Amino acid sequence: MSPGHLTQGDPPPQRVSPITFPPQDPTLPKPSDSEPAQVRDAYRETSFALRAEMDWLIEAFTLQRRIVEQSYPSSFRNQRYASALLLWSRIYTTGLDLLRMTAWGAYSSGPPLIRASLEWLGAEQAVVGSEQADYEAWLREAFEPDIELGATDVGLGQYMAGQQIAQSETLSAIYRAASELARPHFGASALLVAPESNRKKIALNWGDRAFHFGWGQLLFGWQIVIQDRQTRFAIGRDLFAVDADHRAAYHDLHRRAATLLDAPDRCRVEWLKRAGRQRMLVHQFRRQPGGAPKSLLL
Repeated sequence: MSPGHLTQGDPPPQRVSPITFPPQDPTLPKPSDSEPAQVRDAYRETSFALRAEMDWLIEAFTLQRRIVEQSYPSSFRNQRYASALLLWSRIYTTGLDLLRMTAWGAYSSGPPLIRASLEWLGAEQAVVGSEQADYEAWLREAFEPDIELGATDVGLGQYMAGQQIAQSETLSAIYRAASELARPHFGASALLVAPESNRKKIALNWGDRAFHFGWGQLLFGWQIVIQDRQTRFAIGRDLFAVDADHRAAYHDLHRRAATLLDAPDRCRVEWLKRAGRQRMLVHQFRRQPGGAPKSLLL
């Protein structure tokens, strides 16, 4: 019987093959001499002012890669494991891209990828639980040949798991903020491209890659929340090979994350009601660590 004729009660026909994964621990590349001076300056200033955040993220990605490496044996390879790794891989690789972009001053690229990473994280948490049936239903029909088109019909497998985000006040606040900043709103665009604007002038910095302490703190902080949740998911499930050293490393990361994120002078976003509307208030926004912090209402 072909996969296209399998019924809801049948298991998916695909076996889970041995996974591949990066053989080395992740690193944050330094801009080469061919990169613009502004990018090299942004990396240098970020490395000085936000070193603790950069180190935290590299350690979290390293721990994640090592858990995946240790989970290679066939005893772990079931469909729940595969469905989690499909989404976790996107969170991991995009997280590394976000780390480099933020360290290299590409702040405008951050909010859309933060939003996407949160959606993948929510989906990963849901699909290994009660919604695993949705994944297996897609898999039973996936990869069939479409003779008329001469194509392989993978099937989109439409899936959203917004409830997982909504259940967390922290994740939902970040998701809303990243979503609004990713859209073509005038105020969001001004905050990213013309952050020094005021009532007297619009100070555009087209293609700007200059260091901005506030944006670096904000984006690194959101990334830390996401990767903390992802690492906690990895060690808290029975899907992966997790030993005592992995757990100790995560608990150390979690304690350090709380210290970083709770710092009173950290740039952060707060949602509040203003004149009957939900507004976003950005605290401690400044280009340089020693600059005068501003509060901006969007």
